[in-house]
Amino acid sequence: MSSGTDRLQTNDDRRLAAESAPTPDRLSTTVGRWLWTSGYQGLAQVFLLSAPVLWLIFRSPRAASHLKPTVLVLAVVTPLVVGALREGHLSAGRPWPAITSDRLSFAGGYWAVFRRGVLLNHALGVATYGGAAVGLLVGSLSATIGVAVALAFGGVALIPWLTPETTRATLGRLCYAASSLTLALFVGAPFAGDPRFRTAPAGFALLVGLSVIDLRPWAALGVGRPE
Repeated sequence: MSSGTDRLQTNDDRRLAAESAPTPDRLSTTVGRWLWTSGYQGLAQVFLLSAPVLWLIFRSPRAASHLKPTVLVLAVVTPLVVGALREGHLSAGRPWPAITSDRLSFAGGYWAVFRRGVLLNHALGVATYGGAAVGLLVGSLSATIGVAVALAFGGVALIPWLTPETTRATLGRLCYAASSLTLALFVGAPFAGDPRFRTAPAGFALLVGLSVIDLRPWAALGVGRPE
């Protein structure tokens, strides 16, 4: 037989009691969604859009002992960071710019995919080559990976800030591209002339070309604008 207190409970009392009740599956649901997003969106973006820099890293004549294990670690870490930003578990100060089928349906939608790819290439480039540079200076692979992971976090968090078509974001993309390509040039040495890595110069040239297309310097000169 129920007590008088039970009979006097209101709907609000029952709602509050239900909200305060433990939900043991909430954490597993959150983690599962994060992992799903990291795999479906993060992993696909990193491996598909970053193919040029991944190829260049694996074909870099120098620092192979630092570059290859580092980029393998980043191939796991970076999609997880993308998924965490996409799900809101991490904050970059701006919402993560999602690329959906609706966004692709209007003019310029595929340009967003292209820019995302260029930014991910430079994020992985700065992280991998920057980490390798530090690791070579101190003689430690663990230092290489630690610095690379930190740079990858920062690089992925920068993407929402560098994506817009503004003067400040364009200057940011220019500096980021210059940093990535400079590190690739001096740490990876794609033009070292090693016959085993004859495709490295082509990979570097491809990244330069993609960066120029993304920055569109001709737009600043008024080329292609209607009279």
